[in-house]
Amino acid sequence: MKQIRTHSGFTLVEVVIAVVILGLMVSGVSALYFSGFQSLEIEDDRMLLDSCLRGRMEVLVGTDFGTLIDGSEVVTVRGENYTIDWTVTPIDLNGDATPEPNAVQLTVSVAGVPGASLTTIVVDHEGKVGKI
Repeated sequence: MKQIRTHSGFTLVEVVIAVVILGLMVSGVSALYFSGFQSLEIEDDRMLLDSCLRGRMEVLVGTDFGTLIDGSEVVTVRGENYTIDWTVTPIDLNGDATPEPNAVQLTVSVAGVPGASLTTIVVDHEGKVGKI
């Protein structure tokens, strides 16, 4: 009786091809992970900047109506400086083409950042300030 020898296993070429395929898959997954991580950092910075905008708007709404004026301030988010500007614009609420003496439109925005702005209307009614 002859014994049949079988050689089972992988050849060097098969192992190299498997390692290359595995490397391509890992690099693709790591690229997606890195891209997602960058998006999270950008969104986190945007949330901090939005928080600064909302904080400035609340300070302005709480300011005495007669002292509201245009202005700006520099804020730092993660080591980067941004300029927050605000404008106080008279507004016509009743459509007679004459701005109301007791109503203004407040706009707070971040210079150089598209879409980073807030707008509200502030009305002074007998010494009580309210926003619309």
